[in-house]
Amino acid sequence: MNGSYGPAIVISIALHALLIAVLTFGWEAKQERELKPMPKFVQAKLVQLESKSDKPKAPPKVDLIEKKRRQQELERQQQAAAEQKRKAAAERKKKEEAAKKRKAEEARKKREAEDKARKEKERKEKERQDQLKQERESAFEEALEDEEALEDEEEWRDASNDAAAVMSVAQAIQQRIEDAWNQPPSARNGMVVEVQINFVPTGRVVASTITRGSGNAALDRSVLTAVKKVEVFPEVAEVAREEPSLFERQIRTTKLIFRVEGLRQ
Repeated sequence: MNGSYGPAIVISIALHALLIAVLTFGWEAKQERELKPMPKFVQAKLVQLESKSDKPKAPPKVDLIEKKRRQQELERQQQAAAEQKRKAAAERKKKEEAAKKRKAEEARKKREAEDKARKEKERKEKERQDQLKQERESAFEEALEDEEALEDEEEWRDASNDAAAVMSVAQAIQQRIEDAWNQPPSARNGMVVEVQINFVPTGRVVASTITRGSGNAALDRSVLTAVKKVEVFPEVAEVAREEPSLFERQIRTTKLIFRVEGLRQ
């Protein structure tokens, strides 16, 4: 039992002795460091530093006034710069608006000039078209007038020829009827009878009617009797064959007047 604890006791005593020696050496070294005197200039410097840190000097009053003046001057310069910048911006905006207005005015004048030129061109073109139309109409009217004049002349000539042909046929018809007409004893000079005769294209009489009597029935009947005696008129057939339209218009129905003349009373 004692043999097993012996080395442990020895080690424990050795450790305690070592601890005591370390503590003793450290305390002496500390004491030696504390007793060592500090240099005087170092102490004076320390005192001066402590003095500055404990009581800071107040800045001179003149420095505060100057600082305030400089601050005000800086603010004034900043305000002046801002005002100058504002004026420059306003002037620039004014110039931009003036330039914009000038461009708009130039564009408006350009549009007006273009519209005026276009309208003038349209007006001239319309005048040219109207003149051409008028010339065409004038030429057409002149041609139409010439044609109408020619037609009128032809119609007049045709009418004259037709009138002459109708008169000739009427005279031939009346002559044939008068040659066959036996006037009654009661007839008197100046008595007039109007008779209407209807023909067919062969020249044959298909109807005869008194359209205006003489007041003497025997005289009226004597005219109708003369028409029936002749019955066919070759002159009428010739016109109907050569000029059917003339026959239809003026000869198919013919009116003749018979007057009593040359009787001894």
